[in-house]
Amino acid sequence: MSLKTCCASGSLHTGIPTGRIKKLHGLDCYIADAPDGRNPKGVVVIIPDAFGWTLPNNRILADQYAKRTGAHVFLPDFMDDTDGDTVPGYVMPADLMDSFKALSKTGLWNQLAKVGHILYMIRHFIPFRWYCSPSTASPKISDFFKSIRTNEASDLPIGTAGFCWGAKFVTELCWDQTKTDDGKRLVDCGFIAHPSQLKYPDDIDKVVLPLSCAAAEHDMQMSADNAQQTKEVLTAKTAKTKDDGFEHEFVMYDGAEHGFAVRADENEKHQAAQGKKAEDQAVSWFSRWFAQPPPVA
Repeated sequence: MSLKTCCASGSLHTGIPTGRIKKLHGLDCYIADAPDGRNPKGVVVIIPDAFGWTLPNNRILADQYAKRTGAHVFLPDFMDDTDGDTVPGYVMPADLMDSFKALSKTGLWNQLAKVGHILYMIRHFIPFRWYCSPSTASPKISDFFKSIRTNEASDLPIGTAGFCWGAKFVTELCWDQTKTDDGKRLVDCGFIAHPSQLKYPDDIDKVVLPLSCAAAEHDMQMSADNAQQTKEVLTAKTAKTKDDGFEHEFVMYDGAEHGFAVRADENEKHQAAQGKKAEDQAVSWFSRWFAQPPPVA
């Protein structure tokens, strides 16, 4: 198993985010406006990987989604401590990717330096898993989507994209079990890439709303068996509900490593190309369901 399958692998992307930052429904939020801000085709909410809303890669991807789908794209800080306490480790720092790369280096000095890098990784992994657990984050995420549905997307379709850590919450939103106070669904479709913390096949079995999955061939967070189960379940669901206006899709990216859809090393041409294809997949998925949202039950 390649070291690159870890959640901390990857690299920063080149480019300058062009969006704006605003407090939105109680959370700091990066906003990429639709090219025609007055007539957005929908709203996309990104639930990011463990590196959170400040990672340039996530913001650059939000800009691309907005440009290519014609939607307003929101990238909120779902990892923030809304109680006001300052606790380190809520978001993985970007330099953790450098520490992970250091583990594959050889030579005496590099071997000694690995101890420090491992301790640095542990320092952030443990508190992140504690403070960003599903039980802590889920209510915050549900409340944000309820507010978006009631306000910014009161008459617009909502899509949501989740990567690694965020994919679990997108999957749960597509269960369509949580509603607004007046009974409206929180999202119309979802896209996930290299998900983590999912239970197979149970979490996929519960999916109702259109869900698109981009899977990495080499991913210890989503094994080959998990990927096959996901593909089979989503394919079977589509066969049953296609005539009713609900479809799902699964795409396996050959040679891709965990994190490729967000953090693919731009110097590794195949990884970068697969990451771009995953972006295309998400854009096509959102554009499709924005044009014709799934019917209301």
